[in-house]
Amino acid sequence: MAFKHWPLVRDLRFAQKCGRYLRGARKRRPDLNWDEFHRIARHFKQDDMGSFPERGYLFQLASDLPVDAQVVEVGSWMGASTCFIAGGLKGERMKIFAVDNFRGLSTCGEDAAWYNRHFRALGANSTLEIFRENFAALGFTPRSEPVVSDSVAAAQKLESKRGAIDFVFIDGDHSYEACKADIEAWTPLVKRGGVIAFHDFGSRADGVTRAIFETIKAGRFAEIVGVAGTIIAFRM
Repeated sequence: MAFKHWPLVRDLRFAQKCGRYLRGARKRRPDLNWDEFHRIARHFKQDDMGSFPERGYLFQLASDLPVDAQVVEVGSWMGASTCFIAGGLKGERMKIFAVDNFRGLSTCGEDAAWYNRHFRALGANSTLEIFRENFAALGFTPRSEPVVSDSVAAAQKLESKRGAIDFVFIDGDHSYEACKADIEAWTPLVKRGGVIAFHDFGSRADGVTRAIFETIKAGRFAEIVGVAGTIIAFRM
């Protein structure tokens, strides 16, 4: 085990990095419940798949949504980003639809290799139960509805939500063709004034960046909401 993964070292690194982030976050947005963010972050402290600025931004975007918001996340894996979004939601009828096949199937070669390595380490071929366990541990089960499906098929299943979704976060298949298809499938479901955000913009996933730039040029987004790390958000 690498030195940085020793339990005491890991906990110290978490406390330092999370504490540093929260000091700045509380100054920028003192109106948000950063104690709840910290509770979620502690649960996922062994998960290094997302940075504090990115997860904090998802928490902020969700916190700024109206009461009883309807949310879709495309690509949920084990539920870390889903939980940070769920933690920011308000109201008794809010819901996040977590769209994933939970098997890591991807048409993007680099992603497929990454998922295969993780599944070998997990000794499983699905992350759905881990997703559910994470939501249950944080008391978020009533806020989530896993949609076990590929992205485009899931958008068809949720057609009744057309024009009623407050926020869509797309972090699915990172190939150009798949990201473009996600944009075509999910933008009609977002209400006017709602938000759509993407992960891995400007990163190694050049297909994602290309698909987003094409959509910007086509004038399909009303305005940019903000950027944090590789997450970029737009108003519809």
